[in-house]
Formats: sequence, C-alpha cells, structure tokens
Amino acid sequence: MDAAEQERMKRMEEEYWWHVGRRYIIRRFMEHYLGPHGSLKILDVGCGTGRNLELLAQFGEAIGAEPPGPGLDQVRAMGIGEDTIVAGTATELPFEDNSFDLVTAFDVLEHLDDDSEGLKEIHRVLRPAGHFLLTVPAYRFLWSVHDEALGHRRRYVASEIHSLLNGNGFVSIRRSYAISFALPAIMSFRIAQGLVPSLSEQGASYVEVPERTNRFLTNLLKLEGRLMGAIDLPFGASIIALARRHDDG
Repeated sequence: MDAAEQERMKRMEEEYWWHVGRRYIIRRFMEHYLGPHGSLKILDVGCGTGRNLELLAQFGEAIGAEPPGPGLDQVRAMGIGEDTIVAGTATELPFEDNSFDLVTAFDVLEHLDDDSEGLKEIHRVLRPAGHFLLTVPAYRFLWSVHDEALGHRRRYVASEIHSLLNGNGFVSIRRSYAISFALPAIMSFRIAQGLVPSLSEQGASYVEVPERTNRFLTNLLKLEGRLMGAIDLPFGASIIALARRHDDG
C-alpha cells in the first residue's frame, strides 16, 4: 500500500462504514465465541494505526504488530509506543512460541506472497488451543483497482479459507461471508469501474459516500452482525472466520 493510501486509511478508520460495521461484526463474533474474558493475551497482526486494539482490549491485553515502513512510522508519529505496537510481519513475528491466547489478522492474508507461511507463523505464536480470528476479501470476480491500491495478492472463497486453516495446523470453528447486503452495490461499482475510465483512475481504497449513506451502510453491517449470531451468511464481499490451534496428540 502506498503512502497516500495509508494516510487516507488513517482518516477513514474512525467513521467510514466499512471499518465501523466490521468492528461491530468482529465484536459480536468475539462475544459469542470467546465471552467477556478480559484476561486474554491478544496479538493483532497487521494492526495498521492500531484502531482495532481499542476493541480487542475489551477482551484482554492487546498488542499489535505492523511491518516496518511508512505505516509503522505513522503510528510512531501518533505517539504510540513499542509496548503497544511492535515491528513485525505476519511471516516473521518477534515473539516466542506459545505466547498468545488469541491472534487476529483483519484483511492481512491477502497481502502475503505465501499465505500458508503466515498461517504457520501465527500457529507458532499461539498457545495450544488458542484462537485465530481473521477477515479476508471475497471473490476473485470482485478484483479491481481497489485491490491493486491496497496491495492485495488474491481474494478468497469461504471453502478456501476452511482448507487453508485445516491444512496449516488449525481447526476451523466458524466461517461466514460478511458485507452481504451491500454486495450488489459493490458489484455494480466494480463493473462501472471497468467501463468508465474516470472511475478506474480513482484507484483508491475507499469510495467516499454522503453522510446519510454512510450511516445506512453502517447500520446494514450491524444488522449482519446480529444475524451472524444465528446463521452463516451465504455470500458477501468479505469473509470472517474463527479457528482454534490444533496440535496432534
């Protein structure tokens, strides 16, 4: 991700519907499966500006890992110290084996050249029977300049995530599509980007929307979060999954 996109992401994280709604969905997942522990040791891999650490801290002691570079420099400029966010990548985490009860990776795996390598490293730092919570973008047919601006390598389907987890030392507990109700609008915009050059030239990670639309989309994602308490959503622009570290014997 280039510096301009990083700066834009920082500005949008507080109020943009995607981030606000996704945090709500993540919180509902954690409340349902992990409960109000308050004592978990948590690592957020690829934590960006650290905004999600505020949510994770409701469940225990949360720290983040962010690759060295402009993103981490930006975090340091915000006054966030190394005790909160450390330098580290998904494939090379600066922690001992069996260090965490929960590892999260929100829209991280799609950036890796080798996602299996990242999963093996996450497995290493998890304690036995520890949990891994992740989100990834869904569907290759949604690939667009949005993905290129964010530095994605791939998009997934839910069955791929299930196989990846089970093939790299995890037991898949739950997976669901998300960003479901907004999928028709997202698909329409991606098609328009392919047809209208001026839209493709935006090449940005976010499409700014009016405040009223932003509130509407945020509420749609909150509705999805409530529905996921009972059902798995069958389609969506994103996938959320929870797994447990598995050790033979």
